[in-house]
Amino acid sequence: MSSVEALDLAKKVIAVNLQLELDELDPDTEILGNFPQFNSLTIVGVIGSIEDELDCVIDDEDITTDIFATVQDLADFIESRSSQ
Repeated sequence: MSSVEALDLAKKVIAVNLQLELDELDPDTEILGNFPQFNSLTIVGVIGSIEDELDCVIDDEDITTDIFATVQDLADFIESRSSQ
């Protein structure tokens, strides 16, 4: 998966799970602390969406707050997972 595809997927899963428009998100958009509706249930939804899209299983220990700092951080995580 290319960097652009990973960024598109990151934006898509965040937008769907937070009920946002794609144009509300860019690579530098902060996720944690920026959206009041972003909580543990949202994290479960985002991870589930990524697992479905990539046809993979993400281990609990791989889920850290670092991957949810910005949209780009989530995209980088997605890109790293897509190559596994």
